[in-house]
Amino acid sequence: MKATKINLAFMMMLMSSLVFSQTQDCGGSPTLLTVNTTCITQSFGNGQDGTGQTVNASCAGGYGTAYQDVWYTVTGTGNTLTITLSGSNRDGVLAAFTGCGTGELACNTIDAGTTGSISFPTTLGVTYYIQIQRRSGNNSQNMGGDICAVDPLMPPPIDNSNCSIPAPICSGTAITFPTTITGLDAEDDINPGNDYGCLFSSPDPTWYYLEIATAGNLVIDMTGSSDIDYALWGPYPNLATALAACNSYPAPIDCSYSIAAVEQASVTGVVVGDVYVMVVTNYAGVVQNITIDEAGSNTASTNCAILPVGLINFNGEKVGKDNLLFWTTESENQNDYFIVEKSYDGLVWEMLDVIEGAGNSSSELNYSTIDERPKLNGVTYYRLKQFDFNGQFEVFDVIALQRKTDELEMHMYPNPAHEKVTIAVSEEATQVVLTNINGKVVVNKQVTNLSSFDLDLNTFSSGIYFVTVYTSLGSMTEKLIIK
Repeated sequence: MKATKINLAFMMMLMSSLVFSQTQDCGGSPTLLTVNTTCITQSFGNGQDGTGQTVNASCAGGYGTAYQDVWYTVTGTGNTLTITLSGSNRDGVLAAFTGCGTGELACNTIDAGTTGSISFPTTLGVTYYIQIQRRSGNNSQNMGGDICAVDPLMPPPIDNSNCSIPAPICSGTAITFPTTITGLDAEDDINPGNDYGCLFSSPDPTWYYLEIATAGNLVIDMTGSSDIDYALWGPYPNLATALAACNSYPAPIDCSYSIAAVEQASVTGVVVGDVYVMVVTNYAGVVQNITIDEAGSNTASTNCAILPVGLINFNGEKVGKDNLLFWTTESENQNDYFIVEKSYDGLVWEMLDVIEGAGNSSSELNYSTIDERPKLNGVTYYRLKQFDFNGQFEVFDVIALQRKTDELEMHMYPNPAHEKVTIAVSEEATQVVLTNINGKVVVNKQVTNLSSFDLDLNTFSSGIYFVTVYTSLGSMTEKLIIK
């Protein structure tokens, strides 16, 4: 198996050197177009040599005379990609395909000297074909300009590629991270001083550390879509000692160089407080998501306080015809942003909102967003993703909110409350009454057909109260705790 993997690696290196040679034939190794979060252009030249184009995209009809085309490939990120053409000296057509001239996804005509774009949804790791076709003008003239591919939601490149900057993980809280294709090897290029044991190659490494919280047997699953490998070192008495040993790690206590896309690391009899360091490598050399989580046979636990974000809760409430999603963190470390996603069937997900994180925080922080288009008669599912500055992300548990077209509901947020509480009802309210635990009315307020309003609590003592809201369909009462 060692020889097989090394031979494959050599072949992949040869193939990768061909990807960057620009071509006027989509079947002849088109240029790889790099995806960035902003438009970072690559220059192109579409030489007019009198040959015909591979295919005419749908929007090209009637847009001048068809001349030569040039091709790129782009790798899907799992989000919508936008391809922009600018600075062209000739009229052109910009189009995207799922194959070499087949499966058209998007098409746009772009006049010389102007800027134009196409956008299309993508699947992570899938290759798409981009065509630039010169139209009109003189058939002896070449075409030149700039092109870029943008995904503003793409996580920044992972920077834990060195054992001196490992990312924290803990069993019981799964993490998922996208691989990057750097062409660098841990043993040959980044950390050559370590003993990598069974790993005969270690391409595109990502490093992690964990700390034992409960003694037992530590068993960790690593799951990708293609061939991945790993090595594990330890135990170390603390993180500082583990980091100091970087570039001089001895033979790992566990490792695997199999051809599998799923690996499992195992250490028996781990001790509370010990720290372990692990490297996961992307042998397949493809863009893929890798998930690390505890295995079903794991009996040890690890310290989740080392994670970037300590999530206290992720909940939702029905507010009028909208769904309110809210969550609280107890601490944040290098927290870049959150993405809230929704689904009507629990299978196909779409982005609802992007919420900026606090970066670093040691106090409780509250976040929220509104879904103004939930399923009005059925279940809407929601999930929360948290992204670090280094590109690692974590997916939290899915929640579900069910609505009925004829229901009458009231919700208060937050509860317990301190300075104010927001009251929302599924029908417009006309009156709100607040009574204390002894039944005494302390607020009796008329409102003007509002489905959501705030109640000032600054003058009330801590304790248990009851809020009654009156609507044209009846009244509702809920308990409110003032702290």
